Amino acid sequence: MLNRSNHQNPDSGNRLFLFGLAMLFALTLSFPAEAGGNGVAITGAQVLLPDGNLEGDWAVIVGNDGKIQALVPGSTVDEKAFDQVYRAPEGSVLTPGLHDLMGALGTRGKPGSLRSGTVLVDEQLDAGSSFDSTDPWLDVAAHHGVLYTTLVAQPLGVVNGKSATFLCHSDSSATRLGSGKMMLALGDSVLSANRVPTSRTALLSIWREWMQTGPEALKDPGLLYVAEGIDLRQALALPWSADAIPVFIHTGGDGRSPLNLMKVLPKPVHMVVGPLLEGGSRAHLMMAVRASKQGVELSFAGGLPAGPADHLRGSAAMAVSAGMDAAAARRALFSNPAQVSGALETGEVSAGKRADLVLFSGDPLDTASSVIHVWRGGHGTRVAEPGKVDELESVRK
Repeated sequence: MLNRSNHQNPDSGNRLFLFGLAMLFALTLSFPAEAGGNGVAITGAQVLLPDGNLEGDWAVIVGNDGKIQALVPGSTVDEKAFDQVYRAPEGSVLTPGLHDLMGALGTRGKPGSLRSGTVLVDEQLDAGSSFDSTDPWLDVAAHHGVLYTTLVAQPLGVVNGKSATFLCHSDSSATRLGSGKMMLALGDSVLSANRVPTSRTALLSIWREWMQTGPEALKDPGLLYVAEGIDLRQALALPWSADAIPVFIHTGGDGRSPLNLMKVLPKPVHMVVGPLLEGGSRAHLMMAVRASKQGVELSFAGGLPAGPADHLRGSAAMAVSAGMDAAAARRALFSNPAQVSGALETGEVSAGKRADLVLFSGDPLDTASSVIHVWRGGHGTRVAEPGKVDELESVRK
């Protein structure tokens, strides 16, 4: 789970100094002087840090293995040492890919095989079985900066198999990331007239019993679907252990949602909210903002292909306009979804992570900012305009 200590905002000077030391150390390990470089250098952009703040001017060094090898001060880069150099426009911002959580992106809009609930516990169900790597929406999403899709089964049982995360790239083969997380549920969606439980009382009884002696999935929870305020309240009353706190998927919360999670649970928690769309629930928006202010780490739920292509950034922008801290909103867009999905090789612009990168013309929280370039596994594509793609612009040596 997330550690809040990683998301504190120390003095800017100290943060920049320590970050620079870490990145220079990474560069020393990854690029000895005699190695001669190779790969790609992306220079001139501000870089999104894991804590959600923006810093510049950094150069991001991408190796031929498709991973980020180092970040270094832009003034120190010898462009002749690299196969390709991309000089980012002034004011641009380099981030990891956006992450569409719990939508239907990559299923051609037909997530039929994601149904569960015929049995109460299905630990073998794999949400990845519904993924179609040839879905053209994958490339459309990528051109808007959405580079990952995480699929989950419908929350019709207590245990609904594992989530599955894929790179957004329409191709004959799929790139699956991470090992997925078990999808659990507590709420009306689990109740059925054809099998137990048929009531909330019975469902809660099953949960309490199984947390002690039942399926292993309940002892090491990943994602817990608690859509409504009553679901979250009843979940908070369960005997969670300090090393087994789930990510709460609370997409239907409002003013009745209990937000004392930081006081009730034994360690910091994470919640998935949204999507926050124009004309949507104001109560849900304000619930999300209040939760963030109380220290809960958020991620924004996806909704592609049904929702607008820029819905994730729109959710973040709405939250910030309603009072959410900007750095917290950027974490909700980029680093936190990597934790939620279990795709830990993504979510940060830092050494060792996949080079799945997006170059925005400005702060991604500004909906007027546009996507200029995307890199998937280090392979770059220039986005001429949303939905249309040209070749990567670079300086070749």
